[in-house]
Amino acid sequence: MKAVFIVFSLLVSIKLNGQSDSVYTQSYLDKSTRFAWLTYGGDLNYLSGGTTQQFINGVKQDTDFGSTLMPRLTIGGIHFWGHADFYVTFPLSFLTLQDKPSGINQLDVYQGVETGMRLYPLKLQPQRLSPFLGISFRRFRFSQESEESNSSNGIPSYGRFIHPLQFGLTYTSDKWHISASGYYNYQNEFDYYISPTETADVRLNPVSVNLSLLRYIDTDRHFRTPSAARQLNDYYKKLKSENLLSAWFFGIGPSAALQMNKSTYLKENHPFLYDNYSAAILPDLTFGRYFNNIDANVNLAYRTYGDRFEGFGTEIRTRRHSVGVESVKFLFNYLGFVPFVGPIISYENLNTSVNGVDYTENKLALGVTFGWDIRVTKTGTSLLRTNLRYNPNLHMSVEGEKMMFDHLEFNFIQWVQFIGRKKALRK
Repeated sequence: MKAVFIVFSLLVSIKLNGQSDSVYTQSYLDKSTRFAWLTYGGDLNYLSGGTTQQFINGVKQDTDFGSTLMPRLTIGGIHFWGHADFYVTFPLSFLTLQDKPSGINQLDVYQGVETGMRLYPLKLQPQRLSPFLGISFRRFRFSQESEESNSSNGIPSYGRFIHPLQFGLTYTSDKWHISASGYYNYQNEFDYYISPTETADVRLNPVSVNLSLLRYIDTDRHFRTPSAARQLNDYYKKLKSENLLSAWFFGIGPSAALQMNKSTYLKENHPFLYDNYSAAILPDLTFGRYFNNIDANVNLAYRTYGDRFEGFGTEIRTRRHSVGVESVKFLFNYLGFVPFVGPIISYENLNTSVNGVDYTENKLALGVTFGWDIRVTKTGTSLLRTNLRYNPNLHMSVEGEKMMFDHLEFNFIQWVQFIGRKKALRK
């Protein structure tokens, strides 16, 4: 089976490689540089409320709560010649408007960083209205404190990883994408601890709406002229003569760490914190070398993130430091879209603090890295990369139970700079 997979990969590579990287024709550059373009902007996300429960005069009663309006910032990329949109959206929490019901002192209905994909059967192009279907992935968080409970020792937070379906329309002008969309969240019912032993039934309205305005930029349009093709071929020859097709590189970008499994330690010892979904935004730093002859990278990757669990007098803090060596092989080059996959072995420093008592483990962990580069040619001084990493079953032991750290790390856009190429091309 392994041999069949290798042969298949070679055949796919030969078939899909729209142009040999050693010769850049104008027709290849014209098509490949239209493959993807950058987007950035913002949106308004409107959540339409729901129903919770609270104690009123000692009796648990239903309470309706209103809408949440949250502005967000978005960066993304249109791929496959206008047929797919991959994006990441960051909420501006400090500008959120929340409609709190009577009797509730504190209410948090929060949807965190969203990564998603929209598919356009009718591709995006200027002066056109294009419908889309898609799916998004994000953290959801809910917490409440009623006037009657008036807890002075903290309230828990319920969280989960949701993936609502989305649908809508995008109008494309000469510079902008204007989209109106709806989301359907079918993961809309859960229990929330309003005391260490009592839960409330919470139901969310499953439909929310969104309005976005994104600027799009075709950063590679200047490559589509005969003179650009000649220049890129000259660049290739110069980098080859100076042995810089293989090059050192460094990269930086924001990554989202998303919980994959719950911790049995919380379930057995602090059940009111068991559903506190763990997620974080973290810097993803890398340094390594690209090997042109085998089309592969070997690099170091450093990430760190932490989280806090709190409620009913209990506070738990977690922190992970990870330094990994990863080796990835690029599978094929489809007109500038270059996917890769490979293993990562990392040194993990894991820490959990329970009400001030620290537990620490240091261990080696195995994982997998996969993603893609946007690489039209091998002459670039920089490029954009998407990384996903996963360390299965990564955990530490706390009082004989597992505290999980097996997050899926999703770095949607990482800026990668090749060292020495810019100086060589300026000569």
